[in-house]
Amino acid sequence: MTNFLVLLAAVAASAEPDAGWRQTPHSLALLRGGQVVWQFDYKKDKGKPYFHPVTIAGSDPVTDLRPADHFWHKAIWFSWKTINGLLYWEEDPKTGKSPGVTEVVEAQATPRDDQSARIELTLSYHPPGQPTVLAEKRIVEVSAPTAAGAYQIDWLSTFTAGDADVVLDRTPIAGEPNGVSWGGYAGLSLRLAPALRSWQFSDSEGPVKDVTKQARWIAFSGPVKDSPAAAIVVLEHPTSFRHPTPWYLIPGMPYFSPAILYRGPYTLPAKQSLTLKYRILLQPAGADRDAIERQWQSFAATGEKK
Repeated sequence: MTNFLVLLAAVAASAEPDAGWRQTPHSLALLRGGQVVWQFDYKKDKGKPYFHPVTIAGSDPVTDLRPADHFWHKAIWFSWKTINGLLYWEEDPKTGKSPGVTEVVEAQATPRDDQSARIELTLSYHPPGQPTVLAEKRIVEVSAPTAAGAYQIDWLSTFTAGDADVVLDRTPIAGEPNGVSWGGYAGLSLRLAPALRSWQFSDSEGPVKDVTKQARWIAFSGPVKDSPAAAIVVLEHPTSFRHPTPWYLIPGMPYFSPAILYRGPYTLPAKQSLTLKYRILLQPAGADRDAIERQWQSFAATGEKK
C-alpha cells in the first residue's frame, strides 16, 4: 500500500493509556493525549529529513518548519552548505529543490512499546543525475518521555567519501576573501518557533554573548505554555568531528547549530569517513549548568550505537 496510517497502541504497563504511535511509509510520530510529542519526516521526494513538530511537556511546537524568511529551514534537520562547490543548503522557491541532491536511499523507523524509537537512514549526496559523491549512514534514537515530559534525541551520522576527495565548504566568514558576517553555517541545525525569541543561550560558563564560541554544549532556555522554564540543549560528543566546534547562534530567528565548518572548509579524502555525534535534550526545566554538565559527562562516556 502506498498510503496507509497505522496507530500503534502503547502496551507497556508504564506507558500512559492515551499514548501511541502514528506511522506512515514516510513518517513516525509519538502521540500523547491526541497531541504530537514529536514527529520525524523522511519522505524521499522532500529531500532532507526533519523533526517537526517537536514539543516539550505538552507545549505548543517549539520548532518552525519552512518559515517565510528562510523556507528551506526544516525545524530540526541536517544539511551541508556546499559539496565540491555545489549548493545543497538553499532551495529553489519554484521547485523546492536544492542544486545538489540530498537523497534518502533507505529508511527504517522502528517504534517501541516503551515509547522510544530508532530511525536508520542511508542518504546519498550527489549532483542531479550523477553518482554518489558522499554517503551518509544516520542512526537516530529517541528516548521515551519521562512522566514530566523530558526526552532526548541521540543523533549519529557517519559520512563516507566516494571514489574521489570531497570538499565540504560554507559561505566565507568575515575576514576571509568575499567573507560576510553571516557566513560559516552548515550541519545539524535547529530553527525554532518565533515564540521562543525571548529565550536565552548559555553554556558551561554562563550566558553566551559570542555567537561563534566553542563549547561542549549549548542550552537554549525560557518559558513555554504551562511551564515557566524549559530548555533545548545540544550536547556534542568528544569523538564528534572537530569537537569542540563553534556554535552558530541567531537569537532573533531563533536558530542555532554546531558549526563544524565555521573555522574553515574540510576535504574528506576518498573512501574515508567522518562522524558527527550529538544528543538533543528537550526538558521541562531550566538550563541548570551543573545538571547539564553532568548530562554531557554521561553522554561523553557512551560509545557508538550500532
